[in-house]
Amino acid sequence: MGELPENIGDPFYKDEQDKNRKIEKISYIESEKKIFINKSLYFDNVFTEVWEYKIGGYQVLDKYLKSHKNEEIDLEHFSKTIKILHKTIQIESQIAKCDW
Repeated sequence: MGELPENIGDPFYKDEQDKNRKIEKISYIESEKKIFINKSLYFDNVFTEVWEYKIGGYQVLDKYLKSHKNEEIDLEHFSKTIKILHKTIQIESQIAKCDW
């Protein structure tokens, strides 16, 4: 996964005429590394490891989105969460390589 690119987890609209921020239908498209929260709004460059990352047995991003379904998403908060999880995975990988 390397260094953290600036565009990890950035929000975009598939249709610039449809700027709906409501969490309606959650889907992750692995081949495109995109999390859609409705038919237009998605978060780009989300690695599979980040989408599948679990804490306490819960898939963090999926759990967050499902618990806020039918609400408007805080774009900045969710984008930062994606970036933090990505960095967490990088740090955990470095720790695992340490020869204590």
